[in-house]
Amino acid sequence: MYILRTIKAWAAKRHALSGSNVNHSLHAVLTLATLGLWLPAWTILCIRSGQQSRAKMRGNLVNLRDIERLNISPEYRRQLARMS
Repeated sequence: MYILRTIKAWAAKRHALSGSNVNHSLHAVLTLATLGLWLPAWTILCIRSGQQSRAKMRGNLVNLRDIERLNISPEYRRQLARMS
């Protein structure tokens, strides 16, 4: 059990630092190691990850709309759009 807690803590820390998507290979290993007990947690993480990525997309669309409203040169608009 100590090994599983260590792996879970490492995965949570890595995800918090990187802000990346779910590491499916790690979760597959955890699911196999726990004989399927980790599967519900993996499913929940996948669902939450999908919701967060959709929220980020919506946020980027709002930023692009704000950039389009600005009264600036087209070159500067393109630069701002790349940064957002």
